[in-house]
Amino acid sequence: MIIYDGLNAPGLKRLPRVLAVGAFDGVHRGHQRLLSHVCRMAAEYGVEAAIMTFEPIPAQVFRDQGHENTRLSTKDERNKELVKYCVGSAVVVRFDEAFRRTSAYEFARDILVQRLGVVALVASKTHSFGRDAEADVQRITELGMDLGFEVHVLPPILVDGRRINSTDVRRLLWAGDVAAASDWLGRPYDLAGKVVPGRHIGRTIGFPTANLRPVPEKLVPGDGVYACAARIEPAGAAQTEWAPAAVSIGNTPTVGDGGRTIEAHLIHPPSRDLTGETMRLLFLARVRDNHKFDSVDALTRQIERDVRVTRREFDGRDLSL
Repeated sequence: MIIYDGLNAPGLKRLPRVLAVGAFDGVHRGHQRLLSHVCRMAAEYGVEAAIMTFEPIPAQVFRDQGHENTRLSTKDERNKELVKYCVGSAVVVRFDEAFRRTSAYEFARDILVQRLGVVALVASKTHSFGRDAEADVQRITELGMDLGFEVHVLPPILVDGRRINSTDVRRLLWAGDVAAASDWLGRPYDLAGKVVPGRHIGRTIGFPTANLRPVPEKLVPGDGVYACAARIEPAGAAQTEWAPAAVSIGNTPTVGDGGRTIEAHLIHPPSRDLTGETMRLLFLARVRDNHKFDSVDALTRQIERDVRVTRREFDGRDLSL
């Protein structure tokens, strides 16, 4: 997949294309069906399959639900998912005030047709574009008829009557419902970051942890204890295998409040110090809420139970992602 940084990027030519437009944050099951349809149509027409996406994504600009950490996938993570499909190119447009002011007609005429050569646009039933989302799919279809491109509208994927969308995946994760979020994504939610020095409290009670610091814009699930799969991803080296990890997100009410942390207890820890390395977590299940225990002994017994649950959740999982 060729990535073009902006509509004026070197090498970006006007070519016949089947296109889908969106943030593609998380590349969830709805996105996946959209991309598959783009690929099938492009193969039928004998043209390039392409997407247009945005940086920053609109959810960052509008601060979805008031949260700063809104992204389900970073740019690199999104690209990693997109290359699983036959998409030939991705045009990344800066989502700024000038772009937001573009009318639907100008967007369709100047960008889709004249700049990119779109012959067919694939969109979900709820898709819209243009200033203040002025054009719904009916208006987009009319613009296509006027300007010479087809519009293929796909019905939404529903789970229990709810449409799969990035906004609601975020809400599920903020609420700690990683199982439902994983179902909507089509894979476990993942979170990566640098291992940073901690307070070493876990080590004193027999459960050493690695403290994770993700990139600021990446969504961190709600407070709680989770069964995860963990993997160390050292730069320039082969990735290690997934291993079970019990992960606590939030404050530490039993042993003092040091602020919100992400602490991963690796059940099979490597012998070396992981500080400075990159760790990736896959969230398999929520184990329990965080709460204050009467004693360190009570906390220790609970962590032992958390580890058993984590092992059960991890065993038998297909993690060939």
